[in-house]
Amino acid sequence: MSMLMFMPWCPIDNEYTVGDINILPYEREGIIKDVDDFGQSCLKTIMAAYKDIEGNPVHKTAIISKINKSVIDDLPDDDIEIAQELTAIACFSGLANRSFFNSLGSYCNSDCFSMYIQKFDKADFIALKSRRREGRTLSGWSLDDIAIPVPVHCHTIQRVSLDKDLLFAIIEHRTSLDRNEWGRWQNAISCFNQANSDSDNIRYQMEWVLLCSAFEHILESKPTAKNTAEKFIKVFTPSTELLVKNSMRLSHNQDNANQPIRYQWMKEFYRIRGDYAHGRLNTKQHIAWEPLEHLVLASIAFPLVIKTLLSRVGKYDITDTDQAQIDCFEHFADTKNFLNSPKKQRGSLDSHWSRLLSKRRYNISIEQGINRLRNLRESAQSEQINSCNLKEDE
Repeated sequence: MSMLMFMPWCPIDNEYTVGDINILPYEREGIIKDVDDFGQSCLKTIMAAYKDIEGNPVHKTAIISKINKSVIDDLPDDDIEIAQELTAIACFSGLANRSFFNSLGSYCNSDCFSMYIQKFDKADFIALKSRRREGRTLSGWSLDDIAIPVPVHCHTIQRVSLDKDLLFAIIEHRTSLDRNEWGRWQNAISCFNQANSDSDNIRYQMEWVLLCSAFEHILESKPTAKNTAEKFIKVFTPSTELLVKNSMRLSHNQDNANQPIRYQWMKEFYRIRGDYAHGRLNTKQHIAWEPLEHLVLASIAFPLVIKTLLSRVGKYDITDTDQAQIDCFEHFADTKNFLNSPKKQRGSLDSHWSRLLSKRRYNISIEQGINRLRNLRESAQSEQINSCNLKEDE
């Protein structure tokens, strides 16, 4: 018996090693090394059942294999479970690498990483398990008679790229933690992934609850809005804070006037969660941010929280882009209607977020240049002082 683990809706751009597994790009015309002709034929036959939006076999997919094993080797359940856990980490590193408000940038969703497992002998017959409330049902078909279509919200994604540095940092951190501590991280990442499927079948209220759970797990906060907000601002620290009393968006609501805007945002985000978690589809509480605005801000902030925590234990180096995003967050959150195009838009890729990031990255580069010049000047002055001291000694 042979087995294939694959993600048919994931046009991965490169080969990635994720702990004990490899994620390999696969094209229908391509060849997977170390697989014989029969195995190659089986791969193409199985993949042919997975169709794009036009009904053609998907062209680019991702195949998962255990390191030092063939992609069609049968694996025990324990190895499959580990592969699913590691694939979730890969999914998170892909979500963290998204370019928002940029139709040409890297983008994916968690449903791109849907993992399928197919066991086969001759690859002419397929057995599919489907869930029922009380268990599962198993049905079988000839591969020639079935077509499994791509989810609509996955078909426009042409290339999936992972944040390698973040991916390796999480894998390294995973190996250094005990089972309970890694379980907390795993829960947080899983909640974030599930909240970013892009599926129209998932209501935003559910995504909201999942995102709040992700923050609660990773920050080890109490299940209160105040404590979660307090923990959040201690981890998520911009170079300069924007206070509520100086806010444009919050000008009519000066509660916590001396707190930073990110505190007020997280406090509101978590406070509204209580309504959705208790079955209310709408909240009667006052909100400064619209639901989709909240979800965008949470999806930007959470990966940056993960990166900051990893940097504090020496597993990850915060990049200039990471720091620019952290520094821009409060100004972006304070921008009214930031989901809409800015006035006097300068092209289709122009957005409030891109404007803020571009300006902050430029300023960071200027600041770094000034610091380098200052260090060179101080070094030169130190050398002059040392030289003068040597001459006096002589």
